[in-house]
Amino acid sequence: MGKRWAAGALLALSLLWVCSASPLADARGRAADGEGALAELPAEAPPEETEEAAGLALEEIAEPAGSLAELRAVNPGEVPAEGRDAACWALYRGLLDPGENGSFDGEEPASRAEAMEALYRLSGILVRVDACPWPDVPEEYQDAAAWAAGVGVCGGVSGGRFAPFSAVSRSQLAAMLHRFAAWRGENVESRVAVSWDGGRAPAYAEEALNWVMDRGLYGSMTERGLYPDLPVSRLQLAAVLARLQRDRDPLAGALDLPGSGGAGLSRQKHDALSQAVAAAARRHGAVGVQVAVIENGAVTDAFHYGWAVKGSVPMSNAHKLRTASLSKVAVGLSAALLREEGVLDYDADAGTYWGVKTWKPVTVRDMLTHTSTLLNSESIAWNYAGVRAQLASASGYSKGTPGDLRYWNYNNHAFGILGQTLELAAGRYLDDVLEERVLGPLGADCGFAAGELEEPELVTPLYRTSSLGRSAASQLNVRRWSAPGATGMQFAGGFTSSALDMAKLTALLAGDGCFEGVRLMEAESVALMESHGGRAISGGFYQALPMRLRFGAYGRGRLYYHTGSAYGVYNLLSYDPDSGDGVVVLTMGADGGKDQYGIYAVCGEISQAVYEAIR
Repeated sequence: MGKRWAAGALLALSLLWVCSASPLADARGRAADGEGALAELPAEAPPEETEEAAGLALEEIAEPAGSLAELRAVNPGEVPAEGRDAACWALYRGLLDPGENGSFDGEEPASRAEAMEALYRLSGILVRVDACPWPDVPEEYQDAAAWAAGVGVCGGVSGGRFAPFSAVSRSQLAAMLHRFAAWRGENVESRVAVSWDGGRAPAYAEEALNWVMDRGLYGSMTERGLYPDLPVSRLQLAAVLARLQRDRDPLAGALDLPGSGGAGLSRQKHDALSQAVAAAARRHGAVGVQVAVIENGAVTDAFHYGWAVKGSVPMSNAHKLRTASLSKVAVGLSAALLREEGVLDYDADAGTYWGVKTWKPVTVRDMLTHTSTLLNSESIAWNYAGVRAQLASASGYSKGTPGDLRYWNYNNHAFGILGQTLELAAGRYLDDVLEERVLGPLGADCGFAAGELEEPELVTPLYRTSSLGRSAASQLNVRRWSAPGATGMQFAGGFTSSALDMAKLTALLAGDGCFEGVRLMEAESVALMESHGGRAISGGFYQALPMRLRFGAYGRGRLYYHTGSAYGVYNLLSYDPDSGDGVVVLTMGADGGKDQYGIYAVCGEISQAVYEAIR
């Protein structure tokens, strides 16, 4: 099973450390009673388990010290220069195996099995077993699993499983590291209590995360946010293990490990940007404003102004507003994720997913680019039966050829149908698709069904200038529909989010599918979303899937963006694909005037100020 390095004197297995963990909680704090929950279970160690562990066949293998020159001669493939030492060390010590095609695959999420196996190898112990405590662990990891269960380093997940190939989260890894250090006899008391705005740690991992942060094991990983449910990349895991070993392994202590990424220019200029946000809000009469900033693919700062409830509740960064047509970006992201899963074909006739012969062949790509020629009318039903009838009838279409940019027409109704089509293809609600793939890992509480949010009390009313455009109660009445694909009502504009959470999704795109160093979606998927026709649409922009591309706006060479307005909200999401910078602006009650780019002026002025400040 490769090289084993003796991390220190082997402790007697009779000194097993028994983990005391809190009641089960899944990645977002709910009870872990479903098959999809991946929370770390308490590592119980009753007497019979200890007796089994004491009887395991053990072998301790020492690893030669080696040299830094030999270590750096290892070829990890394409790895950022600042992370190369960590990758080489992990390969040299045999803690992690090479990725596919011999490359280290540093951005890819490390699995729970990989994290467990690395600690097993680091322990210096070989355990030979005939049985494994978790039935879903494959043979190559069963020795490590028996060791981990025996000494209390790892617990399972719901349903008596281990979920070996699920990504290991920051919280889960912290719990493993904390238990491993305790088993080695190290001091695992922490002098700090970590508190992060919007980054609540699951109860089972609170003490472990405090200890990890106190020891500096996560380095710069958490300087912009805790993100307790975010997966740990293979490169990050290598660096964490090296920091864990720096006092025990001379090579680990000599490595150049990834340093601080810095807080960002927006933090340095926070007061000046706050003033710019307030000035633009006042100039355009906004009741409330939220702004979030992205620098080099990372969310770095957030601002708020005015009221969440006019005259009584001040706006905060946590409040949730209707994003209007920024919702279309969430739909487009869902489509890209479902394509990755192999359940969606961008170029298949939509009738394939509806079980109907369409009067014209219309594809997902056509709907994403507003070239479907589907009739755009609020009088047409968005229910399942109504859409099937529209797709099959000549009266459901306008003139033109689907997919031809000459027949481009901004189409809210088609986006509703698109959302339904995606749900039918997946057999799941889009909120679940996004939750599983991105919202959960990013700790983002947003979605199409506002009444299902974790903190519905933060949903704001919407204002048209100074009058009420839509109450919070009416938005909270939107609950999950009867079945996936039953209605398209929310997909054109009903996504509800804070600017901060919307910025996390934007940062994922600005980072070409990576967020805080870990890949959550394929770079190819982002490239597909950014692909566009060679012909500009009237107004000077190029239509992507579904964003727009404009050259030279707000001092940037290229900007992908989307606007949104409804019930008095005027919103803008944008990012620079070359620098990874971006801005999300959510407003309500402003005047709605537009600038030279056809973008709502209140949003454009704020974005201009931010882009200039973070250049």
